[in-house]
Amino acid sequence: MTIAIDWMVKLQSGAATEQEREACRRWRAEEARHELAWQRLQSLSERVSTLPSALTHGSIGDASNRHRHNRRFAVKSLCIALGVGLLAAGGNEVVPWRTLMADYATKAGERRRVTLADGTAVELNTATAIDAAYDEQSRLVRLHRGEVLITTAKEIDRAYRPFVVHTRLGQARALGTRFQVRDSAAGMRIAVFEGAVEFKPAGTSGTNGAIRIDAGRQGLFDRQGLIGALSRANEEAVAWTDGVIVADRMPLGELVAELDRSMPGKLRCDPAIASLTISGVFPLDQPARILAAIARTLPVQIDTVTSYWITLRPRTDARS
Repeated sequence: MTIAIDWMVKLQSGAATEQEREACRRWRAEEARHELAWQRLQSLSERVSTLPSALTHGSIGDASNRHRHNRRFAVKSLCIALGVGLLAAGGNEVVPWRTLMADYATKAGERRRVTLADGTAVELNTATAIDAAYDEQSRLVRLHRGEVLITTAKEIDRAYRPFVVHTRLGQARALGTRFQVRDSAAGMRIAVFEGAVEFKPAGTSGTNGAIRIDAGRQGLFDRQGLIGALSRANEEAVAWTDGVIVADRMPLGELVAELDRSMPGKLRCDPAIASLTISGVFPLDQPARILAAIARTLPVQIDTVTSYWITLRPRTDARS
């Protein structure tokens, strides 16, 4: 999808040559997914023409400025069409248009398995979006949001191409491996189950900034490096690939946070009961059953305002 956006920006800049237009037509004809990406982007771009003139002029500038800054105008037009305004200058933070236009994505409560061009298997957890870009020198996956479990393919019949996962906080280079990457408010969690991964935080420079994570280990990272120390990787943390959450004396607040990721609306846990622990194997596709089991097991009550706003609170009789 990123390539489609590049072509759209180039052709709307007013400076595209006929050769470039023909190259774009060839790219669209190469694969059905190229044409699909182009059509989706074209549809979104056309929304600009339906915006009030005061909005488009105020956001983009008058006709004389557009003539002098055509490429910039094209980028802004696409951003307005996607409803996100101008892009952040850094380019590493999550922005809505990237997730909307991602090559592969899941919505809340959905999980998906995809096989990339080299045979690499990628499991996408709930509310996840990625792009994949392969060329003669590299294999690149860009994680825009969410969580993935990746099993990299071995390339035997061609020159080795590094497999790299780009994230908003840095990049993970796989060394023949099976590993998890999870983007959360706390940071970027990398867990390695086979092989090894080198994670280079975005805020570091040079070759000394990469941190190696071997099989059986995991770490939480921010832009500057490792938060705390590496710890034991937990295979149960990727039980979502089998459609379940495995809880072994898990704090209730943590379980609720996991369920919240997979449900539409908002699921909250009162801090007064967040430290209660619970154990079990819970099917992600049956949240009502999970909530009922929690209410039977722990001294909590389920307050439902609507099916999209649910709060777990201390049970009334338990507080008296």
